[in-house]
Amino acid sequence: MSYAVANMKKFKLTQVNGLGRHDERKTDHHRNQEIDVAKSKQNYTVVPEEYCKPENVTLQKFIQQRIFEGRSSSRAVRKDAVVLTEWVVGSDHQFFESLTNEQTKLFFEDAYAWFANRYGAENIPYATVHVDETTPHMHMGVIPLTKGRLSAKALFNRDELRNVQAEFPEYLKSRFWKIERGQKGSQHRHLSVEEYKKIAPELQNKREQLEKDLQGYQLIDVSQLEPEVVPQQVKTGLFKTETKYVQTQNYILTQKDYERLSERVRGISDVRVAQESIWELKRRLDAKEAHLQEREKTLDHREDRLKGWEKTRQTILRFLKQRMNKLQKQINLNQKTRICRKQYTLCPLNIRT
Repeated sequence: MSYAVANMKKFKLTQVNGLGRHDERKTDHHRNQEIDVAKSKQNYTVVPEEYCKPENVTLQKFIQQRIFEGRSSSRAVRKDAVVLTEWVVGSDHQFFESLTNEQTKLFFEDAYAWFANRYGAENIPYATVHVDETTPHMHMGVIPLTKGRLSAKALFNRDELRNVQAEFPEYLKSRFWKIERGQKGSQHRHLSVEEYKKIAPELQNKREQLEKDLQGYQLIDVSQLEPEVVPQQVKTGLFKTETKYVQTQNYILTQKDYERLSERVRGISDVRVAQESIWELKRRLDAKEAHLQEREKTLDHREDRLKGWEKTRQTILRFLKQRMNKLQKQINLNQKTRICRKQYTLCPLNIRT
């Protein structure tokens, strides 16, 4: 059974144009060597026309305009704010091998519909399906607007991410796709594209070898081996023995069989080494995640302090403004009083004159 894939990554405003150029294949030079540039024209979008980004508008400008329309606050967006979350949606190679091109498109249209209904079609600037790589998959951007706020942390908190992993596959199953969710509570982590590509060839070779084993692939054909024969002293008389050669339950390997067996043993050892490398990589990633979570807590604390200072500043400004208004009124009143006194002083003099 195949599993649903839905992985998210966060991006700041300064990063989205480069992301857009990659997703839309606006360059022929890619770090990912698995991209078949000749097939890039076959990539397509599943976003309805009324929500599509215009060709003459950059992704950055499109996102800025949507944020301006969707936010209730008039304050400027922080430079380090997350303005886009990109989801990579798909499944494994075996799943798509069983589908026609039309069925593949229907699958991604269903996937897009689930996200559009949940987070708003107006907040999804693109959903591009890539068929120019080994396995079809969809890159989909979601602007994290929620209740008039721009906040990826509030919209995609831990609970929501768990809900996505649980509810998204169930929705696909309800649409009659033969797909399952990943193991609940699994400690497995997703590797980055670069990390995966480093170990992918080795893992593929091990997988092919294991598949041969499961299919009954014989490492050694025992029927073709010569049995081991050893000399044995057999008593033939009262004081007489004779040497006879008897077969044991052992077999003699040919040089070719020995080399194949040695290669298999080395392969098993390589699998163990590869597994240890993966676990070491996982340990480092876990440590990095813990460090990032600690930094996020620190930033949250600083953000809360800044919000407190901002409230204090606004309170002080309101107080000063009120004081200034009172002082201005007092000054105006004093000026009027002086004028009246001057006129009162001058009037009697005019009469006497």
